[in-house]
Amino acid sequence: MVLVIPSLELRNGRCSRCVQGEPGTEELYNYYSETPEQLIRLLRRENAKSIHLTDRDSLEGKDNSANREAIIRLARSVDIPIALLSSCATPEECRYWLDNGVYRIIISRLARTHAGEVRDLIDEYTASRVVFGILADNGKVILHDLLSPISDTEFALSIRALGGTRIFYIDLAWEGSLAGPDFDSLRRIAVESGLRVTAAGGIANARQLWKLQELESCGVDSVVIGRALYENCFPCQKIWRIAEADLEQEFRCP
Repeated sequence: MVLVIPSLELRNGRCSRCVQGEPGTEELYNYYSETPEQLIRLLRRENAKSIHLTDRDSLEGKDNSANREAIIRLARSVDIPIALLSSCATPEECRYWLDNGVYRIIISRLARTHAGEVRDLIDEYTASRVVFGILADNGKVILHDLLSPISDTEFALSIRALGGTRIFYIDLAWEGSLAGPDFDSLRRIAVESGLRVTAAGGIANARQLWKLQELESCGVDSVVIGRALYENCFPCQKIWRIAEADLEQEFRCP
């Protein structure tokens, strides 16, 4: 069964998305968004087996000091693996996160600029904890400092040569669109690279999730979902939201 990994995006130490609950529960979910530790515990109660954190401020080149503090707290708030997508500009920064509660870091640029040190990271922390992100556009990897374009397959094979075993794959064509990922592209990159693939983004409903399940035998074994979960696009979530509506009454009690 493909593993569904909820996504939690941080800006200035707060969640950038808010759960859309039943009418009258807005105060509760606003509280969750303002208090990421509570939201991540909510996701855990809803049976999440792993959480994907995105340090949005870091990726946008902004001061991420508030996010740094929040990420450490979040990693210690739950008993499941936390995967972090941050700028990770140096191998030392990778070590900082891995030594402070984050189970898995997702890196891209360092695989090209510090290949030897990335290999050392994998040797030190294992390939399960050091994984790689591929942001593609029409089969080409988007890394702004590359002098010449590189195909996603070529990049994936270079990751495999470093000792990597997993990639998080996303394409600009489906990022945040809820139109569904390109299943053929996911199958292709998994088969051509021989790596395990986590599909990042694009899934909008249960039908698409079941279609993704068909790729598990090829190596696509997990998916990160953000917007669709927060907008309750899956049938089981109705039950959760009704149950959580009762919490709103407790939340309002003095």
